[in-house]
Amino acid sequence: MSDAADPFDAALIRRRCEEALWGPIGQPAEQRARLREMEGYVRLLAPKLSKLMPRMRDGMQGTARIVLRYADELLDSGPASADLARRLHDAGVNARALLGLLERPGELTPNAETVHPPPVSDPGGR
Repeated sequence: MSDAADPFDAALIRRRCEEALWGPIGQPAEQRARLREMEGYVRLLAPKLSKLMPRMRDGMQGTARIVLRYADELLDSGPASADLARRLHDAGVNARALLGLLERPGELTPNAETVHPPPVSDPGGR
């Protein structure tokens, strides 16, 4: 459920998240590279979910709000902490949660841009 103007490869993101979460830990340089990748996905997906969130139903909107807050905390926490593996895991979980909510947002209210007002009748009687 992405903007047509700014598509993303959901299958690739899902696969890379799974690799980061369940694959071998690797050396610190590899962990840092994976962390940058996961944080990149968070930066890509969070604004999309933020834009979609107002159209979500209350329950899903609440979940989206929590995931977005966690994304902000993750990205605002500065440079990678000493526990690189934990930060990588957290970023992978957050990217996967963002993707999941974008793919399955639940029932959405109509988008104001797609709702057209009824035509106004011409009082002049033409």
